[in-house]
Amino acid sequence: MKLIKKIAAIMFAFMMVFSLSTNAKAESGSQEGGQKGTITISNAIKDQDYKIYKILDLESFNSTKGSEAYSYKLTNDEWANFFKTGGPGNEYVNIDDQEYVTWKGENTDARAAELAKAAIAYAKDTTNSVTAVNVDQANISKTPNTNGTVTLTYSNLDLGYYLVDSSVGALCSLDTTNSTAEIEEKNSQPTLEKTIVKGDEENAKYLKSTTANIGDSIHYHVQITVGKGANNYVFHDEIASGLKYHENDIVPFSVQITTSKAGTVKLESNDYSLHLDENKTSFTLTITDSFIQNLSAGDKIYLDYFATVTADAQTDVALTNTAYLNYGNNQKTNEDYAKVYTYQIPVFKYTIKDGEKALSGAKFKLYRDSKDVNHIVKFNKNSNTYTHTYNSTGNVEELESGTDGYVYINGLSAGTYILEETKAPDGYNKLKDPITITVNQKSDGTKEITASNVDATGTVKVLNNKGSLLPSTGGMGTTLIYLIGGALVLGSGVVLMNKKRAKAK
Repeated sequence: MKLIKKIAAIMFAFMMVFSLSTNAKAESGSQEGGQKGTITISNAIKDQDYKIYKILDLESFNSTKGSEAYSYKLTNDEWANFFKTGGPGNEYVNIDDQEYVTWKGENTDARAAELAKAAIAYAKDTTNSVTAVNVDQANISKTPNTNGTVTLTYSNLDLGYYLVDSSVGALCSLDTTNSTAEIEEKNSQPTLEKTIVKGDEENAKYLKSTTANIGDSIHYHVQITVGKGANNYVFHDEIASGLKYHENDIVPFSVQITTSKAGTVKLESNDYSLHLDENKTSFTLTITDSFIQNLSAGDKIYLDYFATVTADAQTDVALTNTAYLNYGNNQKTNEDYAKVYTYQIPVFKYTIKDGEKALSGAKFKLYRDSKDVNHIVKFNKNSNTYTHTYNSTGNVEELESGTDGYVYINGLSAGTYILEETKAPDGYNKLKDPITITVNQKSDGTKEITASNVDATGTVKVLNNKGSLLPSTGGMGTTLIYLIGGALVLGSGVVLMNKKRAKAK
């Protein structure tokens, strides 16, 4: 028992000595002693550009708990002006006649964040001629983390009070390299989503793909979710051939930002600049940093604008509108797409004669939803008589099949249509009943056509039966009988006359 007590006492004494010898990792040092520092950024975003600025020199320090002391001095570059009287940093520090710097006022995280924000703005103002610390690549290390981020370490730095900025956005972090400083990246990347709006405001649906008639207006909607600390927001939009922007609806943008601070606010004209390229197939919208920095992570920026489907739009293919956001140091969000389809309905006119025989000259009218004069579909007159392009104000209402038997109906949205034959080809019987055509959009955007509830496999087939020749009482039949009878009578007369002459002799 006595042995156990002795062993316990020895172990307790050892633990006491060890704990005293490792008290808070106390450290001291100075620039004159040649000491260097390290900054480590944990959870750094891969491929982002980080800049570090030494905004104060650290002449010497003592980090022993209870006896902490740090001797900061103004730098000999443009950062000195930031802290001197009249500079934005002067509100936060006192400067004595030897240019030693001490904190002024309440020492809180909120005030430190304010100072960092002011320092970032000062660094980005090119008139201040501030440059980041040029760190040799040999003194920068990157260690991948399991969550996709990296641990970024800058070593061999002069002791000082440092500001760290990233291309995602200002870290708003200030720290002292005495001799190590650890900063966690808390910025996040913005995200973007693009959709097409269908329906009114109360019943709006947000779709990735839709169908349209030529001439229809397309309402595009973009939602940008703001990332924490990000800056340099430049929105890009590119439109496909067959679509045309409503220029008057681009400038000014209908933009609403739902913020955690102020509810819904508008983006004023001095908060952005817009450039529409000379071909009018794309535009960029640059939002000022002063506006973005008033937002919080998770706030939404909504962009709404419009385009028209033009007469040269290709049918049955996606008319794609592409959008993305550049931010930070030319970083880029995901590209997102919204697709519009306008369809062709091919109609094939034929009869059965040794297989399918194409028939030209058949004429049709097309109605939308129901056979009503107010629902007739109109078309432009096309150089190809048998290809018809939809136009809501067109002057063509009757469609005609070509020598190949086809009528090509271009530029229609998904829906229900009624096809009525108004004239059959010469010698053929006109259809008794109109054909109901249904055009559906499949999940991949392509069309599916049924005709009178039968799968049309892409083409609506219209069969005509040939009329038959009926007998006639005034034809060549009786004429031939008369001719033959007359010939017989004439022949009989000739024979009779010859017999009489023979007897007379």
